[in-house]
Amino acid sequence: MTFGDHLPPSHSVSYLMKNDSHAITGVMMGRPHPPVLGVIIGITPGATDSETEYAKAERAHALGVHTLTDLTTNDDTRLRKRVLESLDIVFGTVPTYEIHRRILRQCEDAKSAVMRVIEGLARDGVDFAVIHASGSRGMAQRVRDSARVIPVTSRGGAMMAEVELRAHRENPYVESFDDILAVCRSSGMALSLAGTYRPGSIADAMDETHLEEVGIQAELVRRAQEAGVKVSVELVNHVPLNLIPVYCDLGRSQLHGAPFGALGPTPTDIGIGYDDVVGAIGATTAAQHGTSWITCVTAGEHCHLPSVDDITQAVKYFQIALHAAAVSCHGDLSQDAKLSEARNRNDWAAMAHHAIHRDDAVALLDRLGYHEGQACTMCSGACPLVRRKVALKGGV
Repeated sequence: MTFGDHLPPSHSVSYLMKNDSHAITGVMMGRPHPPVLGVIIGITPGATDSETEYAKAERAHALGVHTLTDLTTNDDTRLRKRVLESLDIVFGTVPTYEIHRRILRQCEDAKSAVMRVIEGLARDGVDFAVIHASGSRGMAQRVRDSARVIPVTSRGGAMMAEVELRAHRENPYVESFDDILAVCRSSGMALSLAGTYRPGSIADAMDETHLEEVGIQAELVRRAQEAGVKVSVELVNHVPLNLIPVYCDLGRSQLHGAPFGALGPTPTDIGIGYDDVVGAIGATTAAQHGTSWITCVTAGEHCHLPSVDDITQAVKYFQIALHAAAVSCHGDLSQDAKLSEARNRNDWAAMAHHAIHRDDAVALLDRLGYHEGQACTMCSGACPLVRRKVALKGGV
């Protein structure tokens, strides 16, 4: 199945996301391939550990998730090494956390810090590195003094702002960018260009700062592509539903055909405790309009670390969202039609077979104990499907 045929023609660049030294299947990123689904894991010291986060990785893999992004903030590499060695899944991480620590806490030379970390990730077999290369020092100063509702929402973005403002220096990725590209080209590790100063509230969407950053990301994409490096852009996050297509149009027109992604996205900020539902709503629209990489948002995205069950629930919501987007894009109604045909027969086993989450459907229907031809408790004796059969046979 191809994705994006319904959209206006545009140049697109797709690639196999995997490090050359990582023995996995990998996943095709970019149009015309279906959107890639990702999950965030990572150790936050004092709140979770490598065993808990590995259990999340295993669950995500079992559910069919394509990518894992490791947001571990300390120097514990056990989770990274274990996932890379044991799971057939695309794995990436955020070097900004370690680079921040090396520059500000260990007073290491900035360029040496950047390259030591990037080279280590490539050598370990990491498939993609999420770098905050598009946020300049001037941008950090403007964001600090701006009227934004939430000046900085990205954890890596805040760290980059701290490096730029406290160390009185430019973005350390910038002076090393050509060297980073050389490492990526030789290893097959992809770059994901993070939104350093992306909006953290729908009230800040499409503001001048973020549009400026998208322009910088576009230039970095051009340089990466010319160097033969796989690259994507983190584009959509907190944005009203009506502006998601606008962001996607911007991505298709400005990013030289590079795949772009969304965290969620989140089309309303009031869904605290239900951000997985909010994100799935946004994901349907984003995928429909050409977003190639959708990262799940869990229920407690803005208030607590997710549990394994939170990850499970979010993935299932987002898989339904991406199916809805696929139906909208391609008009392939076959799976839905087969389930509806089974529903018309009150054939519960066939309904479960055609459900997107079959095991859940089987468990539910087994618990309810329905037999073929039986009405469910929603309508019971008034079931229109059963009454229609009687009526067509000439009964009352």
